[in-house]
Amino acid sequence: RVITAGHVPFILAEMAMSGLYDSTGDWQYNVGLPAKSGVSGGIVAVVPGKMAIAAFSPSLDKYGNSVRAQKAIAFIANELNANLFAGAN
Repeated sequence: RVITAGHVPFILAEMAMSGLYDSTGDWQYNVGLPAKSGVSGGIVAVVPGKMAIAAFSPSLDKYGNSVRAQKAIAFIANELNANLFAGAN
């Protein structure tokens, strides 16, 4: 293990608050998953207790986040109804 289970809530909270730089708020509103991007074009999002979704594409937006990776993860999260802030339908 790289980290202990006790650290996970704190890491996910940081990812939810600032993982996609200045666009994190929009990401949370639209996708609703903790995520972290890297300037190489990779993004990993977490559905807590279930899985992670990762995507890579090097074309970045003005915030330094991969354009295609955001779209891919948003699509997958939507298809799986994974948004943590969405109400039950």
